[in-house]
Amino acid sequence: MVYNLENVKGIGNETAERLRSAGINSIEKLAELSIKELLGLKIKGIGKATASKYIENAKNLLETESVKVKEELPKLEKQAPPSKKVSAKKGPNLKELIVQQAECNIGLVGHVDHGMITSFSQFP
Repeated sequence: MVYNLENVKGIGNETAERLRSAGINSIEKLAELSIKELLGLKIKGIGKATASKYIENAKNLLETESVKVKEELPKLEKQAPPSKKVSAKKGPNLKELIVQQAECNIGLVGHVDHGMITSFSQFP
């Protein structure tokens, strides 16, 4: 699940906006800061106690989610039938994808029937 700064306990919309304006745009960035670093940003409404609380709450949220993912992963693996597992070797390779994208891009400026036309000499 993707979380916003507003998901950190104690951070509302206004504080989240102030944090983003100061360059803190994710819970991970907030959790990595020291209290001194956060205070150094001089964000309105964030003093020493509040900075400590926000950083600790961000770390707790990340830790809680990490534990949930680790607990759910084995359950999900058991639920998925073996035939549904994706292999990196299956599917189009990078070269094929590039060719397909190029054909689509050409189609934006001229007509291409994705492999149906073998040469431009077929056009009048």
